[in-house]
Amino acid sequence: MDISASVPAIMSSKGCIIERFYDRMFAEHPELRRHFTNRDMRIQASMLTVALASVEAYYSHHFPATEHYLKVLGNRHFHEGVRPEDYPKFQTALLETLEDFFGDQWQPDLARQWKEALELAVQTMLEGYHKVYTM
Repeated sequence: MDISASVPAIMSSKGCIIERFYDRMFAEHPELRRHFTNRDMRIQASMLTVALASVEAYYSHHFPATEHYLKVLGNRHFHEGVRPEDYPKFQTALLETLEDFFGDQWQPDLARQWKEALELAVQTMLEGYHKVYTM
């Protein structure tokens, strides 16, 4: 399995993988919970699930639209107080959750692809941190 083939499983998981991710991230890094106060975590889980599809699309195809989306997302995170040093915590928790979710299908190539995809996405998001985006 490669990263592109893994996305349908994530998209069809009905949010359970993302719920496990947030449980893990908050257990390992309770200080990150402050970014989610007064948030509907079901909506947040749906948004992250869709964002993961965009991460894969940008990694696999470098679509300009996904690049722009990631930069705008980075800008939004900046305005919500997410610090650059928070991203490795997110990445580690997500990669561990994906490994648990995929079980035996989580092979070195898939792990490498998701790690690279997340690193590229974070780099792109950080490029958008201080930009001004208008509709």
